[in-house]
Amino acid sequence: MRFVVISLLFNVFWFTAALGQSSTQWLLVAMLAAAIFYQRDVLWAIITLTPIGLVGDNLLIHFGWLATEPASAWMPVWLVLLWCGFCAFVWLLRKIILAHSLWAMSLIGALGGASSYVAGERLGAIVFPQPWLTTSLVLVAVWAVYSVILIHLMRWLVDKTQPTTLASGGE
Repeated sequence: MRFVVISLLFNVFWFTAALGQSSTQWLLVAMLAAAIFYQRDVLWAIITLTPIGLVGDNLLIHFGWLATEPASAWMPVWLVLLWCGFCAFVWLLRKIILAHSLWAMSLIGALGGASSYVAGERLGAIVFPQPWLTTSLVLVAVWAVYSVILIHLMRWLVDKTQPTTLASGGE
């Protein structure tokens, strides 16, 4: 049930970002604040995981694979917030994600991530300056890389956020 509820909430977040863009940034911030209030370690996940997407997507924009309207050399704030929301989403579902093989989760991430960009392009949130099929294939590859890096970072963050236990007998 938790998976379904969190996934539905993330889809609301995604559509709010993709359809509202700059006009709904305040709502995206409020939703992120609610996620952090719900589970405080979401903040550490956002801080740790989000830079992967920000760097990667800025490179995609810089090299002409993605564009936004109005045209900009950098990601718009709504897309930065979308990355924050995505990282909160995967963190809240980390037990499910980390329980599966890296290969399976990377495949799901590659297809799901690229599909979200294709949907965003169809809704007019982003633009594919290069041919649609080529861009889609590039996005599948990029999201496979994102997924591997994010999963490794989540494992590292889980290890860092787990309370340590004393090895000696109760001291």
